[in-house]
Amino acid sequence: MSEQKLEIFNVLNFLDRGYELETILNEGEFGTFSSAEECISYLVDEGYLEGDVEVTADVEITAEYISKKYIVSELKDILRENGLKVSGKKQELVERVLPLLKEAKDKSNLNVSASANKSFENMELTDKAHEFLKENQWIDLYMFALVQFRFEDFETYVGGSSVGMIETGLNFCDEIISRALVNNQFEVFRLALSAKAHVYAYDGDYESFIDYDLQHFILGLNPISLDVQTYATYEIINEANVVNLRNVLIELKMGSLKKRFDKIWNKSHIKHVTVPKKTCYKTLLKALGGADIEELNFEMREKFFNKKFGIQ
Repeated sequence: MSEQKLEIFNVLNFLDRGYELETILNEGEFGTFSSAEECISYLVDEGYLEGDVEVTADVEITAEYISKKYIVSELKDILRENGLKVSGKKQELVERVLPLLKEAKDKSNLNVSASANKSFENMELTDKAHEFLKENQWIDLYMFALVQFRFEDFETYVGGSSVGMIETGLNFCDEIISRALVNNQFEVFRLALSAKAHVYAYDGDYESFIDYDLQHFILGLNPISLDVQTYATYEIINEANVVNLRNVLIELKMGSLKKRFDKIWNKSHIKHVTVPKKTCYKTLLKALGGADIEELNFEMREKFFNKKFGIQ
């Protein structure tokens, strides 16, 4: 049910924000439903959405169906268009038209069985939907900041928390950070730093966001622990991290970058330096200035990482 709850929230949330239903159906992921249409149908049936629902059935083409649907003149038009004889009683005309309509149906790849199809127009959220969104606002925080961690884990954590949503998100990140340090899982630790930065951003606290995302960058170049196996796929400089830093620093004019860098470097308590502080700062400036991240990563590997981690 947890995954379905996430899907339901996302659909309702996007609709509430003004997205078109067609866009949601085309771009969304609906893993617990066989299709996006089934998800919308579920929301209508459960009372989350209301609007115009048109139901059409794909029926089997039979002589009886044709006789009821078409009058004689229409049958003759079909036969005439296909170069067939148009004289005779209605039942004779029906028998001549029958194979034509069956063939047309088969060519259009329609399902011959009688299955209902629904189309939805002018869908609006009900009071039940708005209440659902309000009760589960934490899912929006999860999608914004914590999606790299299991949804079920955060859902359980929220259920056991007695503090507000933002504080719950920060505490969740802190617990992951603590466990990662104990278990020597540096990559998990780094992910949790980024997640914590984004929890602050969700709350509009961009000062704290910059501090934690800057720490994410610094520790990427100075990992607390890293074995040879993990290093094989290790990303020293994360491009998304650089883009986030650049966007916030430029758009919000956050003050002296050098002073902030020095503060976060000292706060990080780096015991085993891989990339010296001065070089780390210069690399940050290059990355923020638009240098190719792949080339910077290659340069860092060649100069500082390969020898240290036993790569020849």
